[in-house]
Parts: sequence; C-alpha cells; structure tokens
Amino acid sequence: MKRILLLSLLLVVSVLKAQINLNIGSTNVGTAPISSFFSYSYVQQIFLKQELNANAAGNITGLSFYLDPSATITDSSNWTVYLGHTSKTTFASGTDWIPAAQLTQVFTGTVTNNNGKVDVVFTTPFPYNNTDNLVIAAKENSPNIDINNFDEVFRVYSYLPSSTIYYKGDQVVVDPASPPGGITTDYKSSITISGLTPKTTPPCPFITFPVNNSQSVPMSPNFKWMPVAGADSYKVSLGTTPGGTNIVNQQVVTATNFTPSVALQQNVDYYLRVTTVSAGLESSGCSDVVFKIPPVPVNDACSGALVPSAFPYSYTQTDAVSATNNGAFVQICADAMNDGVWFKLIGDGSKYTIRITMPSGSTFDPQMGFYRGSCSSLTCLGTVDSGGAGAAEGVTLTTTAGVEYYINIGSYEETEDVPEDVFTITMTKI
Repeated sequence: MKRILLLSLLLVVSVLKAQINLNIGSTNVGTAPISSFFSYSYVQQIFLKQELNANAAGNITGLSFYLDPSATITDSSNWTVYLGHTSKTTFASGTDWIPAAQLTQVFTGTVTNNNGKVDVVFTTPFPYNNTDNLVIAAKENSPNIDINNFDEVFRVYSYLPSSTIYYKGDQVVVDPASPPGGITTDYKSSITISGLTPKTTPPCPFITFPVNNSQSVPMSPNFKWMPVAGADSYKVSLGTTPGGTNIVNQQVVTATNFTPSVALQQNVDYYLRVTTVSAGLESSGCSDVVFKIPPVPVNDACSGALVPSAFPYSYTQTDAVSATNNGAFVQICADAMNDGVWFKLIGDGSKYTIRITMPSGSTFDPQMGFYRGSCSSLTCLGTVDSGGAGAAEGVTLTTTAGVEYYINIGSYEETEDVPEDVFTITMTKI
C-alpha cells in the first residue's frame, strides 16, 4: 500500500513538473492568443527554443493562457489552435505568415475562463523536436465581441519586435491557408506549455546583437540580448575559437548589454556566448554567436573614392561599419559629420539623382556631404540629413563638365565617432 502511494505521489510530481511557464505573472494585455474585442481573429506567435528551455524533445499536451478572473470571453470562446516548428525568430512583415501547411491542428472547440485561466487540452499531443522554435497559432470563430474594462483581456509580455503577427476584424472568419495582411507586434502570450519538462538551469538569453554569422560588426561592439525572467545576472564570454574566453572570460554583468574594454581586430572570427545566472544556477547548453569585423573599406578615404562606371549606378556598402574617421571629422561644410565612405562623380553637364537607402529595420542615421574640387582642396556644396534612423536620403546634383564631385556618406554626429552601417547608394542620370 505504501509503495503504491509513493508511486502515485511521484507520478503527480512528474506531471506537475512537465510544464513550462513563460511570464504568467504579467498584467499587460494584448491581441494574443486571440482578440476578445473583435468578432474574428487569427494570431501566430513564435516562442524561441532558448526561451522554452526544455530539457528534451517531447509531446506538448496542452496550453494555458491567462486573463483577469472577472473577464468575459463568452463571445470569444470558439477557438481553433495550431502548432508547428519554425526556423524564424520573428515575422518579417504583416504578410509573413507561417503557411498553414507547416502547422498541425491540435484543438477545436469552446474554451472558458476558469478563474483567470484558459486551458486548451489537445486531442492528440504535438511532438516538439526541441531543435526549432515553436509557433502557436489560434483562430477565433465567434461572430460577436466581449465588452470588458480593456479592449483586449489576455495577458502578454514584451519580447522581440515582431514576435507576433495578428489579424482581427468583424467581417469574416479567417482562413489560415490564405490569411489577410496583419499587424506585427513586440509581445507574446503569457503561457503555460504542458507536456515539456524545463531544464533545471535557467534559459539561455537570446542575443539580439550581433546576429549569428554577421560579417559587419564594429570594432567596439555593444552586445545586446533579451532579458530572462528571474535572472540575477549574466556572464559574457568572448574568444577567437568556439567556446573561447581569451578576450572576455565569464564577465558578470547585470544589464542586458556589454561592450568589451578593448577594440576588436578586423577580419577575425569571434565567438560570443552569454549565459544567465539565477538563484545560483547558470544556463547550460548556450550556443555561440559567431561574427566578424570586416577590413577597412577601400573607399574609406577620399583618395579611394569609388567611381561609377555606368549609369544607373547601384552599390551596396556592407563594410562601412569599419570605416575610420581618418583622424578627424569632415568639417568642410558648416554642418560637420563623420568621415564615412567616399564616392566620386565626374561631371558631364548632366543632372544626377543620388539616393541612399538602408535595409529594413536599420538604425543607421546617415548624412550625405557633397563637395567639388580635389581631395586636398574640397569646396562644400552642402549636406543632406532630412530623416532619422533608417530613413532614406537623396538629392539632385547638377554637374559641370570636367569637374570632380565627391560624396561622403557618414553618421550625422558632429562630435562623436559613431560607426556607419550597411546602405545602398544609387546614382541616376536625369
């Protein structure tokens, strides 16, 4: 009898441990896993492998979502839920839905608010591989809305930008095979994932900068990562071999960013690892992020300015992050700027439109300086800095035949040497 009782207790403990809780104490609300304020909705969320921190692959048997115990969801209770694997970490745009063919339906039916918790129990468990990230999608099919103190009632927590994509409306039930354009957001559901057992050690942080295999990192990089709930501190290691610590050895930091005290070298592979420390335990199995600092670009100085061979001309500068100030800021014009990278145009009496653009999501805030003459004797024609971070810049330049024109593209700062970043320059003859 005692043996049976002991086995029963062990089974209960095992079942209770086989669940992963993610920020279930949050009080923020949002449109995830569904919208309670619109008649119909379809939502996809990406939960990273690092964040799940499961100790092994396993079968997910259900999900729990959280809301205020008094919230009404009577008219938002007809759910269809899907799970899937994905290599994505975020959604690229409002149309970047994960295809329905990559998802498995795990539930359809009516859910209820059970004292601040909505439990979704799967008919058939979903086999999570613990290699990919997990996508959770939910479709709400009721034609009416619920009126509560907040427009939306489900608890969410902040995470990476575009962690979630959602559509909500009052016209038609969404077909996951062809969803309409949606909206991306930087939060996800506070959630319990049943069936998976978490590691006994805290999750590995998700490093947001640099991205793995980046080839354009500055010599004094500011490493950044997402905060881990319950973290007391983090340890940063940096080396020139996988798992190496010859540059930074288990440096303890309490912030979610870190800059090495010495400048790094160009054209060297670096391996960055960040672990979490919580209640005396440290993350295990955290992966390295490998990156490289590119050599100084060939057009770092005015004397090496790139000259278009034909028009229209287009050039994507991927190594501008290693551009130097060549000893000083460019102060030829009253509006000074960083000495970034240089281009040269030989005048022929024509007009040219010169434009630079940045990749989506870029935080590079560029300035364009225009000059005539020679590198040793430049005359200011003007500067252009009409936009902010990530904004395109452009100008129309009227040339005189035989005159040399120089274009400097650098960070707009006048007193601080801030690195440039990736951009594309185009020159078109009008």
